[in-house]
Amino acid sequence: MKLQIIFSLVFLASFTQALRLLVFFPMMSKSHSILGQGMVSRLLEAGHEVVHVTAFPRDKPQANLTEINLIEASNRMKEQFQGDDTFKLKNLIGKENVGDSVFFVYMTYEISKNIIEDQTFIKFLLNPNEKFDAVIIEWFFSDIFAGIAPLFKCPLIWFGSTEAHWQILQVVDEIPNPSYSVDIFSVSKPPLNFMERLRELYRIAKKYIFISLLSTPFERSLYNSVFSDIANKRGVTLPSYDEVIYNASLLLINSHPSIGTPFRLPQNAKYIAGYHIDREVKPLPKDLQKLMDEAKHGVIYFSMGSNLKSEDMSESMKKSLLAMFSKLKQTVIWKFESDLDKVPANVHLVKWAPQQSILAHPNLKFFMTHGGQLSTTEAIHFAVPVIGIPVAADQHVNMRSVANKGFGIYIKITEDITDDLYPAIQEMLQNPSYKSKAKELSFIYHNRPLTPGDELVFWTEHVVHTRGALHLRSPALQLPFYQKFFLDLLILILVAIVLCVLVIRFIRNGSKGTKKTKKVKTK
Repeated sequence: MKLQIIFSLVFLASFTQALRLLVFFPMMSKSHSILGQGMVSRLLEAGHEVVHVTAFPRDKPQANLTEINLIEASNRMKEQFQGDDTFKLKNLIGKENVGDSVFFVYMTYEISKNIIEDQTFIKFLLNPNEKFDAVIIEWFFSDIFAGIAPLFKCPLIWFGSTEAHWQILQVVDEIPNPSYSVDIFSVSKPPLNFMERLRELYRIAKKYIFISLLSTPFERSLYNSVFSDIANKRGVTLPSYDEVIYNASLLLINSHPSIGTPFRLPQNAKYIAGYHIDREVKPLPKDLQKLMDEAKHGVIYFSMGSNLKSEDMSESMKKSLLAMFSKLKQTVIWKFESDLDKVPANVHLVKWAPQQSILAHPNLKFFMTHGGQLSTTEAIHFAVPVIGIPVAADQHVNMRSVANKGFGIYIKITEDITDDLYPAIQEMLQNPSYKSKAKELSFIYHNRPLTPGDELVFWTEHVVHTRGALHLRSPALQLPFYQKFFLDLLILILVAIVLCVLVIRFIRNGSKGTKKTKKVKTK
């Protein structure tokens, strides 16, 4: 009996020991770094050791945390795209979604190339003392970083920063049916009519072919030239590019059915939206606390996120928004990155906004947002209704989902946006159904077996303890493309039809020949 107890304690100890984990978010932007830092915080809280590859290191050193600083790679990217105003807000209005552009594909490839060829990054990968139990890597429209896991002989966990969509789901399962699921950059929302289904099918097919022919060959070449050399120096065998990109053990998705689409997910894909939100709300700065406490008619919070900047609006848009805000009784907190003249008394500009703390304040009426995934998640976390003003990327999908679920209003961004925005504000203030729906969905969001942060930790540990969670992998990964879509069956049917046609023709020609022979004999 004592021996059984000892074995049990040893067994449990093996499952509670600290892991050494690599966390890497290659997209060098503030919003993505928030997700990366949130993940690091949850893993540290669970007692694990973390190595974080980032361009946004923390201000102070922290126990069990090592940071590999890619600030030089980030600066090179900024210099490379410094003269390009593609992503400035005023240049995105009225344009096609930039995520569907050739420029976006080029940009994501350049981000990957810039990091992979960075000497700090290469030195880190070559260090023989670096060993990990698992690597967690953000998938950002590039598969190439899957090559990191085999260098350290450990499982790979992908992280998707957006709603689930076909491009990321296909690395762990298969492409979802486009008749009820839309591309992450689409402006359509299910249920789709006939023309929308055709458009989604065309969009996915076009993008799949474009990526396969133009983007993937460059990634494969980069993978072979850089990772193969590092693998040789580390003394490990590197799988081929086509093998390694489908070798993930798990996919963590920064979404939840209460926020987005309830996709039919494989067993190794898990929703963890909201893990980045602080367990306890931080207090507001004293000036904002006083402002929100004393706002007699409540507060409206307006932010276009961390990547899009309100200061990049046209002058006419800024003036029209200020004129519209001046008509409201409510206090407006506007995240605005510079100074403005002639600001109405009820408008308070802040260069930086403690967003979670503002959303948690009971005097907040609603949130006017660009519709990024972090803002959308935080809104539903704190049960705050929204007016969505999407501009690019996944924001359209997010805000159409919000409107469809009933806790927000979708507004198309235009130069004369106030024509639509002012009536939407009045509707939001006067109709309590939006707040009611936000509370209902917030309950669904919170009503989970584990908190998002705890679930993140649980599944990370599960992958390590089960040596890659092979039991969760989809059988779809074992089938080649032509078998998944029954192309071999289609070819077989076509061959059978052709053979039948040839046989019928042969029989007919034979019977005609026989008749002609008989006619000749009678003469």
